[in-house]
Amino acid sequence: MEKLKVNVHPTFIFFASLLVYFGQGFLLLNYLLTIILHEYSHAFVARNLGYNIKNIKLIPFGICLNLKSSAIAPKDEIKIALAGPVMNLVLCILCFSLWWIFPSTYNYTNMFCYANFITCFFNFLPAFPLDGGRIMLAILKNKVSERTAIKFCKLINITLSVFLLILFVWSCFSKMNLTYLFVVFCILTGVFEVNENRQYSHINFSNIKKVNKVMKIKNLYVKESEKVFKICKYLDSFSYVNLYVYDDFDNLKEIISEKDYVTMLEKVPSASTFKEVFFNAKRVF
Repeated sequence: MEKLKVNVHPTFIFFASLLVYFGQGFLLLNYLLTIILHEYSHAFVARNLGYNIKNIKLIPFGICLNLKSSAIAPKDEIKIALAGPVMNLVLCILCFSLWWIFPSTYNYTNMFCYANFITCFFNFLPAFPLDGGRIMLAILKNKVSERTAIKFCKLINITLSVFLLILFVWSCFSKMNLTYLFVVFCILTGVFEVNENRQYSHINFSNIKKVNKVMKIKNLYVKESEKVFKICKYLDSFSYVNLYVYDDFDNLKEIISEKDYVTMLEKVPSASTFKEVFFNAKRVF
């Protein structure tokens, strides 16, 4: 598999620099911890749905998991996008619970709770590249063409940017709120990024197999209810795998070669079960 690349969004550099300039280094550390947990939640759900993350982009209110294959189902995109903000919400609830039981902990965790609340709130905004925008785009693709969906997302991004810019200008007359400006910058850059092809790639081991003249044969017993992608961990470059697929009554239903298994990974959602692939008219080879 390809190495995971990490890019830093210009808004994050701007965001981090201003926090340091205004003496908010401790708050910046809390934000870093928050978005790392935010990203881990995305990655955990993506992995369990059978997808690999090819690229991530660090932004002030989370981490964008870049996509690279149109094969991902919209419902999976929604689940993955929701994972980050939900994690932030859960952490906020845990902080409130901790304050209730041990009030003295407030002084040590209030910034962390604040960072999670802000990250959760702004990620639910329906603007790309925030999670809310990814959810909206996935829903729209089920209703209209991708081109129309992208145009609508751009319109939402511009509208929200104008609204937040007005709020920022308004705040300048009382107590300046730089958060509005950060989000405006992030959302406006999303107008250009929404055209990029950003998909999670299916787990694929076709490139790591080195064909040798002599290789060991490894036979695996697999239940038909098992998800296709979970067998990937048993593949390596030192042996050739044959899968023996059994039903719940231990009856042999199918024998799959490693070559056919790799083909299966490329053509069906990795989160499918073997039963769905072979016995519900979804055979792909």
